[in-house]
Amino acid sequence: MPVIELPIKNKKGTYFIKKENELVETSGLVDLQVNGFGGVDFNSPGLSPELFQHSLESMLASGVSTCLPTVITGSEKHMKSCLSDLENCRESIPLAKLMVAGYHLEGPFLSKLEGFSGCHPTKHMCDVDHEMFLRLQEAANGNIQMVTLAPEIEGSIEFIEKLASDEIIVALGHTNASYKKISRAVDAGASISTHLGNGTASKIYKNKNPIISQLSEDKLSASFIADGFHLSPEVLKVYLRAKGSERIILVTDATAGASAPPGQYQFGDLELLVGSEPVILHKDTSRPIGSAVTMDQCVRNVINWYDISLSEAVRWAGINAQKLLNRSKKLSFIANKKKVWWKEEDGSWHVNKVQCGNFIYSK
Repeated sequence: MPVIELPIKNKKGTYFIKKENELVETSGLVDLQVNGFGGVDFNSPGLSPELFQHSLESMLASGVSTCLPTVITGSEKHMKSCLSDLENCRESIPLAKLMVAGYHLEGPFLSKLEGFSGCHPTKHMCDVDHEMFLRLQEAANGNIQMVTLAPEIEGSIEFIEKLASDEIIVALGHTNASYKKISRAVDAGASISTHLGNGTASKIYKNKNPIISQLSEDKLSASFIADGFHLSPEVLKVYLRAKGSERIILVTDATAGASAPPGQYQFGDLELLVGSEPVILHKDTSRPIGSAVTMDQCVRNVINWYDISLSEAVRWAGINAQKLLNRSKKLSFIANKKKVWWKEEDGSWHVNKVQCGNFIYSK
């Protein structure tokens, strides 16, 4: 992987686009939900610095210069081990200190109902346990920066208030909550929906359901997986219109199969078979249980599907997520010196070069 470290002087990152030597410069992309990448699983204990370095270099090559490695529902011991391994690796890798803004804890405070639980193991789901969260936070050295939960779970509203007061991003996901409960969660400090449209049962009331409730809540941003499989382009188009450009955040929800050759990969206790398409389907239900898409492909997808500009796509794939992260004072540094240079090839935009601090990826 052609990633090298250079003695580059400090320059503030840019949110606007400019042409330079036939390349188009934008701010770096941001992925708030990535479970693994480049053949490496973040949900299996025993992560080594070498594997994490490889994963981050692969991610950087896709234009992502800031990320939240994501740990999903598991036993407390399992989640603590994964978070501790991630943090130990981050502390030992200079590139990781620049790219990893913290960690996203998706679970275990989620709905156990069929369909809403997704690929999360229901045996480890539970009511909100603040003491457990503190133990997980300790394993992460205080770097859990985002928590996805279902607001109907016992104890969630008080927990949201506490997280928000600690400047931790609270996301709603894998939920069958009523509109009233979602509104209470937003008033308590929830600010985003996690992969909205997914983590939901296939049979729901057509006009009274948690997707409609979250789409109609103007105080909620929403993340979407723009791979063409988790949501079809025509459905995603409706959701994007409902949210409006300022509240759209693209995520990959990537697993180890992203930016990796076809084959078998781990996602915690799950075995995933990655083929030629950037998605992993459940062998029994044929519903997506993981993504193998990259963020630059998500950018190309929304440009091609909706005839929008590169600038608008980068807003969704980077700038809006960066603004969400910047609500925490201690994370405001992460936009510095993070840029992507794109080149138009055969009518599509492709990453040519990426800067992350003093690290440069060049195609």
